[in-house]
Amino acid sequence: MKNKDKLLYVSAAVLAAGSVAGVKTTNVKAAEVKQANVNANSKLDLNKQATAQDKTAQSQIKQDTATVQKTQDQVKQDQAAKTQAETAKTEAQNTLPAKQESVNTAQTKLDNAKQDLTQTQAQNKDLHAQYDTTAENAVHTAQEAEKKLDQKVNDLTGQVQDAQNKQTDLLGQRTSAESEIKTNTETLNNVNEQLNKAQADSTQAQKHFDNVQKDYAPIQNEYNAKKSNAEKAANDLKQNETDLAQSQKQLADLQTKNNDLAKTVNDTQGQLNNANKALANAKTDVNQTQAKLNDVTNQSNDVNGKLTSAIAKRDQAKSALDSQSENVQKITLTSEYIKAFNKWYNTKDPSHTDWTTSDELEKQMDKEMKSVSAAELPLNKYQYNAKDDQRKIDIRHLTNEERLEASKFGINLVNQYRTQLGQRPAILSKGSFDWGTEITKNYERDKAVTPWGHDLGALMDANDKYGIAEDNGTEAASLAYYTSFYGGFKSMNDLKQFIYESITRMAFNDYEWDHASILASFYDGNNEKDINGNVIDVYANVGIAVDTYDNEHSIKCLLDFVSDTYTDYKFNLDTGSPKYYTNQFKFDHNKFNVKDVIPTDNLDNSQAGQIYAAAQNEVNTLQGQKNSLDGQIKSLNDHLAQSQNRVNDLTKTINDLSAKLTNAKTEQGSVQGQLTQVSKHVDELKAAQPALGQARDNTAKALADYEQIHATVLNDYNNAKSQLEQANNKLQYATKAKNEAEKVLNQNKAKLANINQELAAVKAQLADLTTKLSDAKSSQTSAKANLEKAQADYDNYVNTHKDLIDSIAKSDKELADKEEAVRVAQVAYDKASQEYEAAKKEADKLANKVKDLDQSIAKSQETIKSLTNRIASNTQIIENNKQVHAQAAKLAARKAFDAQINKALDNVVYGTKTISQHTAKAATVKPAVSTKNTKHALPQTGANDKLSLFAALAGLSLSSIGLGSLVSDKKRRRN
Repeated sequence: MKNKDKLLYVSAAVLAAGSVAGVKTTNVKAAEVKQANVNANSKLDLNKQATAQDKTAQSQIKQDTATVQKTQDQVKQDQAAKTQAETAKTEAQNTLPAKQESVNTAQTKLDNAKQDLTQTQAQNKDLHAQYDTTAENAVHTAQEAEKKLDQKVNDLTGQVQDAQNKQTDLLGQRTSAESEIKTNTETLNNVNEQLNKAQADSTQAQKHFDNVQKDYAPIQNEYNAKKSNAEKAANDLKQNETDLAQSQKQLADLQTKNNDLAKTVNDTQGQLNNANKALANAKTDVNQTQAKLNDVTNQSNDVNGKLTSAIAKRDQAKSALDSQSENVQKITLTSEYIKAFNKWYNTKDPSHTDWTTSDELEKQMDKEMKSVSAAELPLNKYQYNAKDDQRKIDIRHLTNEERLEASKFGINLVNQYRTQLGQRPAILSKGSFDWGTEITKNYERDKAVTPWGHDLGALMDANDKYGIAEDNGTEAASLAYYTSFYGGFKSMNDLKQFIYESITRMAFNDYEWDHASILASFYDGNNEKDINGNVIDVYANVGIAVDTYDNEHSIKCLLDFVSDTYTDYKFNLDTGSPKYYTNQFKFDHNKFNVKDVIPTDNLDNSQAGQIYAAAQNEVNTLQGQKNSLDGQIKSLNDHLAQSQNRVNDLTKTINDLSAKLTNAKTEQGSVQGQLTQVSKHVDELKAAQPALGQARDNTAKALADYEQIHATVLNDYNNAKSQLEQANNKLQYATKAKNEAEKVLNQNKAKLANINQELAAVKAQLADLTTKLSDAKSSQTSAKANLEKAQADYDNYVNTHKDLIDSIAKSDKELADKEEAVRVAQVAYDKASQEYEAAKKEADKLANKVKDLDQSIAKSQETIKSLTNRIASNTQIIENNKQVHAQAAKLAARKAFDAQINKALDNVVYGTKTISQHTAKAATVKPAVSTKNTKHALPQTGANDKLSLFAALAGLSLSSIGLGSLVSDKKRRRN
């Protein structure tokens, strides 16, 4: 039996159980059924609300996660900026006492210089009071008077010369004007003679024309009519020919245009069909892309939530790691450095890019790594340790305990660097310490403590001694960094500072990061596993090799790493596949002690370091997934935008093509109508052509015959008319020439009058200036005499008061020196004051900056706390709503089942379905009790509301009783 038949069988049984067997169903009321539906719908509504809440919460989580990350980065930047500002503030404040002392010194010098100047000014004033300036003033007065008169004489002389030059120029202009007037008068006389002759010729020609006109008048009207008819007939024929040519061209153009329009209609229709197909494809692409975008966005929201939790877990692990560490020396990596370093050097990172494949990528890598490394250096500074500074060392004869302490210190720093990059901590064991110490001794043995590269022999010999494969082990040698002993390594603090700076210079230099990749174990593979799936341990040592064989006494920091399991890599030349291992083997643990692990103060004997590394790995993994999903979202959004633009462009294209097609069809109809009209017009013009040609020939012959009969009269008339026109033209020209000659003559006469008037004015001016010049020269002679007398009196006074004058000159020089001293002292004081105020202002500015940064950090931390709480709250909302979604799913399934039962019941009541024979008999048998009595009726369509899920379940629970009663009822009816 099929499932549907089973459902109908059970439904029929339920119906029979309720109505035939007399099962009491009165407790299942229509109102209760309706309420059950309302409750179910209410829960479904809650599910819709929960779905909307999920969407809002996920959006808020994504936004808050990005804000938290951005705010955390801002806190790191603010903390770095605060450290720089505090250092700069201290430096600025330290300069203030010296600058204040400079101000005080400059003030004292300025006061002394002003006092000396005051005394000198008083002495100078007394000396000047003894000097009689009368004679000297008289000389100055006489010199000024002479100077003014000299200038006056020079000015008047120049004015006289100018007036004389102008008079000469005007005399020349007058002569020229008189000559032109004479010429103009002669021209006018000649023109008058020509005018008189022209008037006589015109009168004679008019008399002759009048006489000829008497003979021409009787035939004039008839002649003009024949001539007009001939011209009209010729013009009509010409116009018809012109119209015919134009119409034929228009007809050809219209035929060409009609052909072009037909092609346009066909082409446009084809383009329109193609565009409609492309639009359908583009819309399909939009829908598919949107569906995929929705799916990837949901994945991204899920990863964002996980990433937020992972970051919080990572930060908690970092705080635990930092709080348990006893070492105050820290190496801190910014998120920008971690992201960039993993991108370019971590081959296992999802965002890894191989920069060795092109010059452009190498330039991009170099630029990014330089930028992030430069930002790290201010954040990673060695902190002076007073306790270690009291512990003196002999760098050339370090004890084994001092070497071990130095190695523990260095490995601690290396592991801080590694764990922040998501790598497991390197292990310092007795074996790695002995192996590393052997390498340093071999360096000293081989005299290899130089700034030039590594001593591979030293490394290989140590490998042989401690059972390590020849090619296993890598070394970072402080970037070949070395230093002179001058200034010295005298304490443990000096040695640790050297180790700290060696490591940070490897990690954060500005030209290569291969050594940094060794520190992180990116160089030979990172967190690789052996053939059994176990993560390979990395052992390390930090050693100090000293050159004692020359005057330099150089020192080298050696960081040596070795993997417990070594992989022998090959390259498959047949398949071109990447490297694959052919063998893996551990080094000899009998020679290399891996059991005795030495703590390095970075929680090796606890799990905090590994917990942090694992948390950082999880963040890196999720960040990689997020970056990948974000890239997919961006790519999909870009593609969606392109597809939507394609839809928009195609829609516009279709609209344009439709309009173009409509316009082309409309224009084609218009052109075809014009073709009919123009073709008809061409036929009409061709038909009219013979008659017009005959009319032209007839009128032309009639005119020619008339002209031949009256040839003498017509010739005389035409000649007389031509002679009259020529005579009148000459008369008109002569009249115009006379008017022009009179105009030029009058202009030259007016010009001459103006010249004579201006010449008279210049002559009067010249006479006045000559008189003034004579008077000025006389006064000039008197002034020279007065100056000579005043100069003699002044010379006599100077000769008799020479001592006083010398004293005044000396006093004037001393006064100038004192004034210069005051100026110099004032400049020095102003400069010192400005420098002090600038330094004080800078110190105050830096103090305010530190205060602002403290507030910014506190505000950012509060924001992070608030957003973290909100992320947790939204995450909880999503978690809580999962129950609502589960309930809604169950209700939906139950509601679907309810609908199937109702449908089956409807079919049973109305007999609209063909069912199995047994079921049909059970369903359609007439009940012993009338169905009009609703006491035992099930709630169903037509009587009550449809049987709800609740009623169906109630009926099913009684199905066994109903089936038994149904059998008994069947027997009764047959009886």
